[in-house]
Amino acid sequence: MDIMLCKTLSGNILPAYDQDKENLKRFKAGEPFMAKVTKPRNIQFHRKAFALFNMVFENQEQYTNMDYLRKDLTIEAGYYEERVNIHGEVVKEAKSISFAAMDDLEFGKYYNAVIDAIVRCFHFDRQDILDNVAEFL
Repeated sequence: MDIMLCKTLSGNILPAYDQDKENLKRFKAGEPFMAKVTKPRNIQFHRKAFALFNMVFENQEQYTNMDYLRKDLTIEAGYYEERVNIHGEVVKEAKSISFAAMDDLEFGKYYNAVIDAIVRCFHFDRQDILDNVAEFL
């Protein structure tokens, strides 16, 4: 069961919505339960990342496929898994950046690592990247 929570100014954690309150009624007062806490991903931040990919794609000549660029930058940023292919070779596969795969905090680390990868691989100026991404939103 997924329940949205919010932290109050006093530091208490409370259900965010009426449906979440209803779901928590299943537990008795004082009864312990386990919860995995993640921060839901901000859709604007997700769009910003794709604006970044679009900006790089439009300003380079090596790639003709945006998906390949995104996957290669994801690998270069360190977000990959290794597997052995049918020929016994170790290959890297980009990890998913879906909403289910990364929470907001992890996505923030990923976004910064991708910018570092862009600076390393394409020799773009970091500040120029930050300044120009807004134009692609």
